Amino acid sequence: MIAGGVWCPVSVWGQMERTLRSKVQNLLHGVDRQSRVSLTVHLILASLIVINVICVILDTVHELAEQFFILFLVIELICTAIFTIEYVLRVWSAPDNPEFSGKWGRLRYMLRPMAMVDLIAILPVFLLFFTSIDLRFIRIVRLLRLLKFTRYSTGLELMLMVFRQQMGIFGAASAALACMLVFSAGAIYLAEHEAQPDAFGNLPSALYWSVITLATVGYGDVVPITALGKVIASLISLTGIGIVAVPAGILASAFSSELRRREDAYRQQAAHQLSGKRLTEAVRKRLRSHQDELGISDEQAQSIISDIRDIHHNHEDDLLSCPHCHKPLRFEVSEPGE
Repeated sequence: MIAGGVWCPVSVWGQMERTLRSKVQNLLHGVDRQSRVSLTVHLILASLIVINVICVILDTVHELAEQFFILFLVIELICTAIFTIEYVLRVWSAPDNPEFSGKWGRLRYMLRPMAMVDLIAILPVFLLFFTSIDLRFIRIVRLLRLLKFTRYSTGLELMLMVFRQQMGIFGAASAALACMLVFSAGAIYLAEHEAQPDAFGNLPSALYWSVITLATVGYGDVVPITALGKVIASLISLTGIGIVAVPAGILASAFSSELRRREDAYRQQAAHQLSGKRLTEAVRKRLRSHQDELGISDEQAQSIISDIRDIHHNHEDDLLSCPHCHKPLRFEVSEPGE
């Protein structure tokens, strides 16, 4: 870089840093199915998550923990090192995204839920190595690394997005459920605490029974024996069927609506790309980019493209064409006297 006739290494380094940061941003913050490097990196990260979670689970078995202690430790150190590098690179490249540009861009990124998951995934190991406190319970926190899978699963990502969109409705349903739990616990406590002081001697014990009953699980370890208690239990069981089904129905409806919205968006993009054009390689790449962005499966995309091409063919068949050049004929109707 020449600045006033003088070569400026600082400017060259700044430009190289921005270019490298942009490449890291594109590599880590999205799966490019057209790039082998991107697919390989994300496949390695996803595989490490699975391997590490399996090791954490097996490490809780005393016999396996003693027999394969060195193996589990090596796998843990390797995974933690790679996840740490991944986290540092994600934070470093965050300002390349316009959403996290500016002075506090990296801090805003670090406070995002998925960035917090990345930090929690590596933090327990550092705490175990650099503190003398008994932190055995933190080992289980490493299972949260499984949440990193939401980056590689379109279905999980879509479900989390729908859940955030419907947070208000879920909050209202949760409040109604909490009120019902407290009310049912109080009712069964009044009906059963004298007949069964061991099972319903206090409200927390009654609350446990209410949760199991409203969830329609019914372990059968604690059951009412009085007539009033049985009536209350029957009413709570019938009410629980409706209360538990409401959030599930809301989630299923919102999930289906979001899928239809994405399919319609892809259909519009595909219709625009295929309007009067052949399905060339350039068009395929643009359609593939829209497909990955919207999370449309290959089967859905192929079905939508086939439908659009059939409509175009049927429309062309309806037009009269010249027998020589095969171009559509246009007719102009003139008014009498012209």
